[in-house]
Amino acid sequence: MKGRVFEIREFTLHDGPGVRTTVFLKGCPLRCAWCHNPEGQRFEVETMRRRDGEEIPCGVDWEASALARELLINADIMLQSGGGVTFSGGEPLAQAEFVCEVSDLLHAHGIHLAIETSGHAPQEDFRSVVSRMDFVYQDLKHHDADAFRRWTGGDLALVLENVTWLRTSGVPFVFRVPLIPGVNDSAADRAALEALAAGAKVEWLPYNAAAGAKYPMLGRAYPLAKRGD
Repeated sequence: MKGRVFEIREFTLHDGPGVRTTVFLKGCPLRCAWCHNPEGQRFEVETMRRRDGEEIPCGVDWEASALARELLINADIMLQSGGGVTFSGGEPLAQAEFVCEVSDLLHAHGIHLAIETSGHAPQEDFRSVVSRMDFVYQDLKHHDADAFRRWTGGDLALVLENVTWLRTSGVPFVFRVPLIPGVNDSAADRAALEALAAGAKVEWLPYNAAAGAKYPMLGRAYPLAKRGD
């Protein structure tokens, strides 16, 4: 089983408890206008070209067993700090089978596992991966189906179906909402998103104003640039 990864970031402190290694998987079914990891959207290997001419490859193929061995290099630090491995992206559920295989290998060594996901995935993939996790960061991007489709290209109903199952799964989770000016940050939007959360914890994430800097490096236009953001 092979998977495609565009970054492995060690010693992260904001992607779950303790000291963690975050694995960014390539490919995502959504196209959020504010995406701050555009190099993770497409499944194919890409190259980012910096202003100084340096080229940065985005996308490395890993065997599941090889990736697990790489991640276990810091196992002692993870275990001592109560940390672990977090799968992010892109959308890690877009490579669900690969994530499941790596997760099983890591769990065999007692590694705590977390995932950051949009929840926009087939139910079978969502349940298979999430059931292997010790913690879930579940995105809530918008409460309105039309606005969700406009700004992400996705189907809110699919996300909400998976969220309904998540609530009953027994897996600890928290909702994360990226607050995007003019998209979902009004008082009415926040109230509606709180209602969707239905009492579960919500982390409100500030808009990443530097998000647009990566797009020219990939030869793309930043979708929010025309708004002056």
